[in-house]
Amino acid sequence: MISYAQTQGSHSTNSGSFTLIPGLSLTLPEGVEDTALIILNVPNPYATGNANPGGTFAISVGGVVQAPIASFTYNEAVPPSSGRVPTTLVVGVPLASKPQPVLALWQNVRGSTVIIDSPASLSIIL
Repeated sequence: MISYAQTQGSHSTNSGSFTLIPGLSLTLPEGVEDTALIILNVPNPYATGNANPGGTFAISVGGVVQAPIASFTYNEAVPPSSGRVPTTLVVGVPLASKPQPVLALWQNVRGSTVIIDSPASLSIIL
C-alpha cells in the first residue's frame, strides 16, 4: 500500500516552532508487526534572512515528532542569492493498534523565512 499527498502553490513559514506544511498530512493505518516507511520530499526549498537562514523539517506520527529531523542552512550570513537546497527525510515507524495521523512539519532557522514554491510530497509505503 502507498499513500501520497502533495502541496500545491507556494507556501512559506517564519515560525520558530514546528507547524504543518499545508496539504501534507496522511493517516497511517493500524497494523501489527509491520513498519511503515514515511518519506517527506521537499525538492526545492529555500530560505531568506540575515543570520545564516535555513529551514528544519520533521515528521509527526500520532502527535509525536519522530527522530531524525532534516535541516539546511546557508554558509553565508546574508546569502547573495537564495539557492535551492533539496531536502528529503525518511523515517521508519512501527504500526500501532489504531490509525495515526502523519503530519509533515517545518520551522525556520534563526528567524528566517522558509519558502516552498514547487510541489513537495509526503508518502507512506507499507
